Amino acid sequence: MSIVVKNLSYSLRNNLLIKDLSFEITNGSFGVVEGVSGIGKTTLLNFIAGLKEPQSGEIILNNKILSNSDEFILPEERNIGYVFQDFALFPHINVKKNILFASKKKNSDFYSKVTEILKLKSHLQKMPHELSGGLMQRVAICRALMMEPSLLILDEPFSNLDQENSKNVRDILKEYVSEKNIPCLIVSHDTDLFNQFDSSERIKLC
Repeated sequence: MSIVVKNLSYSLRNNLLIKDLSFEITNGSFGVVEGVSGIGKTTLLNFIAGLKEPQSGEIILNNKILSNSDEFILPEERNIGYVFQDFALFPHINVKKNILFASKKKNSDFYSKVTEILKLKSHLQKMPHELSGGLMQRVAICRALMMEPSLLILDEPFSNLDQENSKNVRDILKEYVSEKNIPCLIVSHDTDLFNQFDSSERIKLC
């Protein structure tokens, strides 16, 4: 089982952003997407999540076609946990309700564990506008994990985190991806990030 991208291409205003891109990330493994700003990294995640349609190519998750010339599965039917670069928290509900919004297990031991590791316990009743960028990022990561997705995709998930919190996030992602046996795709401008994950595939956009 895996996430498979085959011959994906996309142009914007006659500018070829993604050309004939193919890769596979097996379950229990990480893919690290690298490339300069504006090269199409976030666009690639949006294709996989179903927020955009590529102009050609195929996306398959665990042998189920998500997108090709004949098929397009809606985002809400893909069971993908997406951590956006701008966090995309719901502004009108508190941290706890944000985290549990799409959770199948509202009071699980995992919820207690991940909120403890990500140092969110004392912030659960706060509203998103009361949080720092780093805290919002950790809330978004926690929410994605609580979804129990078939695939995790994260857009610059360490950009607002200090060294300690970055390590905590890496550790919980490694544990989760291994235990749940799902693929995880991370977009990053950090060229060293690839070396921080075992069983990872480097995907370069250029």
